[in-house]
Amino acid sequence: MSKFLVALHSTAPSHSNLFELFNELLHDLSNHLFVGMLVKNEQKRKPVGSLAADANMDDDIPAIGFEDDEDFMITEAISHFEIRAKDYNVPYEIHNNFELSPNDIAEQSTYADLLILSYELFFDFNTGKSDLSGIYHICKSSKCPVLILPEHTTRIDNIIFTYDNKESSVFAIKAFSSLFASTTRDKIVSILTVTPNLEEEIKNEKLLLNLVKQHYHNVGIQLLEGNNISKEIGNFAMGVRNPLVVMGSYGRSHISNLITPSVAQNLLKEANLPIFISHR
Repeated sequence: MSKFLVALHSTAPSHSNLFELFNELLHDLSNHLFVGMLVKNEQKRKPVGSLAADANMDDDIPAIGFEDDEDFMITEAISHFEIRAKDYNVPYEIHNNFELSPNDIAEQSTYADLLILSYELFFDFNTGKSDLSGIYHICKSSKCPVLILPEHTTRIDNIIFTYDNKESSVFAIKAFSSLFASTTRDKIVSILTVTPNLEEEIKNEKLLLNLVKQHYHNVGIQLLEGNNISKEIGNFAMGVRNPLVVMGSYGRSHISNLITPSVAQNLLKEANLPIFISHR
C-alpha cells in the first residue's frame, strides 16, 4: 500500500478528477491511502469587504463575514474530497490539523510516498491567477516525490523521462517507476535530452535504456537541440497526447537556484503540464 498526500485549498476547486486519473494509473485504488490536507494561503486572502461585495452579486451566496465564508469553503473542500474518494471506493483520511503551511506540508512528506499538488493550489486574488511561488517552495522542500497536476487531468498516455546526464534524472525515473511502472508499462515512454549540440553523446545511454526497458515495453530516445531547455521540453510534451513529464531538476543546490530558476520551475510556469518531480 502506498500513502499519497493530497494538498487541498479552500479558495479554489482542486483535484476534481484526481481519482479518475489514479484509477487509470493504478487500476486498484483500494490498496492505497489518500490523505487530504488543507493548505494555508495567508498572503493571498481576500479582504472581508471584497468577499461581502462578491457575495452580494450572487443571490446564492450569502453576504456573511470572512470567517463564516472561509469555514464554508473549507467544509466544501473537505466534503468534495470525501465524496470523490467514496465514489471510487478509495481508502482516505483527512489530516486532523486545521490548515498547514507549505513548510508543514513538506514535513508531512517525509512520511509519504507521493505528494500531489494542483496548479490551482495557491490563488492570487489580486491578479486572478494561480500563484506558483508556494508550489516552488513545496517542491524544493519535499521529502518525497511531487506530482503537480492541471485541474482537469484525467489520463496519461505518454510518459516523458527528461535526462540531463545527471544522476538526479535517473533517480526521478526510478522513483516514478517504483510507484507506477507495474500499471503503466504499456504506455509510450520517451527518454528526452535537450542539448545545445546534437553531436554530444548521451552519457551512459545504453545503461539508461536498459534500465527503462526493464519496466516499460515501448521506449524511445529523443534528442533535441536547443538552449532553452524548459521551452524545448514543453514543446515536445505539447506535441504528444496526454503527456506526463518526469524530472529531477530540484536536486540543485540552493545557491544554484538563487542564480537562475531551475528547468522544472520554468516548465511549471510556462507549460501547465502534469509534472512528476523527485530529488534526493
